[in-house]
Amino acid sequence: MVEPCATTSGALTRRRASGVKLLGVLVLSVVLLLAMANSAFALDKEGCLICHGDPNFTNPNPRPGYPTSLYVDPVAFAKSVHGNNACTSCHKGFGLSIPQHQVDPKKDYKEVAIESCEGCHQKEFMAYQTSAHAKQFYGDKAGPICISCHGSHGIKRVRLGSETAEFKMAMARDSCGRCHQDKFEKAKHEFHFKALSLGYARAATCFDCHGAHQNLSLKAGTDETVQQCRQCHPGANKGFTFFQMHLDANFQNAWWGVRAVYLFFSSLLLVVLVVGIAYTTIHFQKEMRTILGVGGRGMGRLFGFIRALEEESVRDKISDDVNGQSKGPEDKGPETGDKGGA
Repeated sequence: MVEPCATTSGALTRRRASGVKLLGVLVLSVVLLLAMANSAFALDKEGCLICHGDPNFTNPNPRPGYPTSLYVDPVAFAKSVHGNNACTSCHKGFGLSIPQHQVDPKKDYKEVAIESCEGCHQKEFMAYQTSAHAKQFYGDKAGPICISCHGSHGIKRVRLGSETAEFKMAMARDSCGRCHQDKFEKAKHEFHFKALSLGYARAATCFDCHGAHQNLSLKAGTDETVQQCRQCHPGANKGFTFFQMHLDANFQNAWWGVRAVYLFFSSLLLVVLVVGIAYTTIHFQKEMRTILGVGGRGMGRLFGFIRALEEESVRDKISDDVNGQSKGPEDKGPETGDKGGA
């Protein structure tokens, strides 16, 4: 009876020892994998920046439409929202080999970029698919993609609804304005952009109306435009959407009613300024004549008054000098007499 118990106890001990060894192997494997991942991540960025961290690093034979400079600012990348990502997490199909490190060299860089963005930002990617930008890109590869607006290595973290006025203006100028310069030049003189320039962050910019990724082509009187306007103006209706945006200088392309109002108030402002300046000038001269009480007209009275004061001052000085010289010894007689008596 003793031998089976000893056998069972020995088997349990061996099983426990095997379990401990297996657990130790698993823990060691995890540690090694993490260490290898960190090493690979560090090697990935450090290896890429050996060449791409040089400001003078350029492509000697760029393909049409490709950028010439291949420089990546390490500081800007480290501060970006992707600063903790490995280069190959976005640059898929690339290896650390020289001179050609793209696995499929025939693949356009825009295709690589848009596929990379899709991997993490699927919701935004699907919204982009219905936009005019996407239709143009898939048509002739000329349309803008994610990096065209957001940039590539210096993307900042932004929380929708919490953007600053400076960020909104910068996006409109540097992203939308690069391709739609004529629209931006017109829009920056209108109410929304005037409010943004004064620091009012709630004022709308391009992507507030047209959508950040949908790129809506808004037309007056449509339900789509009404919905976009109601984001800031809850009571907006179809009539509200006929408010004209992106107008030419002096409202040349505006509805005749808008232009009539503009001309009326512009003329009124000019008339008020002219009448105000004329009235102030006349009233000022009248008051000066009353205050100074001198003859003459206009500003001549003021100058005449100043000249009269100067002449009077000169006469008084001459008179004092003459009186001082004309004093004789008799004026000092009493003093002499007193001294003599003493």
